Amino acid sequence: MTANPRASGPTLYRGAQVVLGDPRLRDVRRVDVEVRDGVITRIGERLDATPGTEVIDVSWAWIMPGMVDGHHHLWQSTMRALTSDFTLDDYFWTIRRNHSALHRPIDVYNGTLGGAAAMLDAGVTATVDFSHCILTPEHADAGVAGFRESGIRGVWCYGFYNQPLDEPYFTTPEGRYRDARRVRAEHFPSDDDRVRFGVALTETGRAAFDQIADEIRMGRELDGLVHAHTNTRYRAGGQPSDIRQWHEAGLIWERQLHAHCNTSDAEDLKILADAGCAVSSTPETELGMGIGHLIVRAADQAGVTTGLGADIQSNNGPDLFAAMRLTLGSERGRYHQPVIEEAGTSGLESVALRTEDVLHFATLGSARGLGLGDVCGSIEVGKAADLVFIRTDTPRLRAVTDVINAIVMHVTVADVDTVLVGGEVVKRDGRLNAPLRDKAIAALDESGDWIRESAHARGGLRLELPSWMGTPAEHHLSNSGVDLRLGTPARDERDA
Repeated sequence: MTANPRASGPTLYRGAQVVLGDPRLRDVRRVDVEVRDGVITRIGERLDATPGTEVIDVSWAWIMPGMVDGHHHLWQSTMRALTSDFTLDDYFWTIRRNHSALHRPIDVYNGTLGGAAAMLDAGVTATVDFSHCILTPEHADAGVAGFRESGIRGVWCYGFYNQPLDEPYFTTPEGRYRDARRVRAEHFPSDDDRVRFGVALTETGRAAFDQIADEIRMGRELDGLVHAHTNTRYRAGGQPSDIRQWHEAGLIWERQLHAHCNTSDAEDLKILADAGCAVSSTPETELGMGIGHLIVRAADQAGVTTGLGADIQSNNGPDLFAAMRLTLGSERGRYHQPVIEEAGTSGLESVALRTEDVLHFATLGSARGLGLGDVCGSIEVGKAADLVFIRTDTPRLRAVTDVINAIVMHVTVADVDTVLVGGEVVKRDGRLNAPLRDKAIAALDESGDWIRESAHARGGLRLELPSWMGTPAEHHLSNSGVDLRLGTPARDERDA
């Protein structure tokens, strides 16, 4: 691949096998793709090159749409792989309650930039950042800056979650709302930029219902995507549904993206489908941390726009190839088991989920959930040239009988040769562009060292759970609705 990463003229990529349109169409053809001003302008066989067009032979490649991550907390890239053996309670106690308070604005910037660069390296060209480590206005500005400077496409969501601190900058929810308005006005004056604006809600149980309702309304006031952790925790004796409570209060509408949703039932999913909402599943954290069965197949069959995400790089890599395979295996296992127990293995008439389904979730499905379905997520004339070139000159990808199946079941991040975002080459010959790569590595090293040293000074990277975690005391609320149990301990608690 020899294209100028910022070539001003048109480029014609010739001779690759290209995944065209929605991956569910399974339309793979050997065609040429013309890119001009960051947009796909022509697709066809043996296209004539117009004067001034750079022609690049990519007959060695499969071209797939850039993948779209439907749920992520980029700031946590400063603590890569820390939570891989954590339960959900471990995660809330160690990361959300303690280590988040160690992050300076520069650490939010470094984690966001480094996490987004890692996504680009993995063939993910767009994401939504649920940025819930906003301790001060400077933390918010740093998150936006890191996201933009990475070059990735997507939606940056202002997180309303309040980390209790000894001397907090934000002392009321209204203070955060004022800052969210400032960020919207200063950093997101346009709604057609590569990076768009959204809000990220506090979880149920960590703020009073009235506050969460106000946060949802703020999303509408600021005309942004409303992103929520929804129906995420199983509890003994059950729990009320976030979706039904919000619906009854008139708080469910379009431009909402609901992450996880593991405890959702058919009624919940119908509410989301009827309202035009979207769901995003993160299989590695949901299955690994004990959040519950995936909702992917049920949501999709209920007519809900459905996508996939990698969630937290403190747990796993930003690898949607792995997420697709885990989703496929998990959902097939879940829905096949009752059939084979009753009718035997031969009782299965078909598999519960297909490869084109999970490829759709990791591309166009997630793009639609972010409100970017008309911009990216599929290879079509008029859409942004967010493209991933898979190098096929390896024994692992030869004698392939079906390209869609092979992308899902055989391709790894190591096969991602070239990545384009808006026509700009951010990765080629298997390596991120050196300036971005070097900057991201330096940023992650800087903040990784800071977080490790700061955490060890406060008891270590992994902290022992207190006795009240997982009990009703975990959700003790003050009169203001601020969660007192998930943040820096109160002074009397630390001294006890």
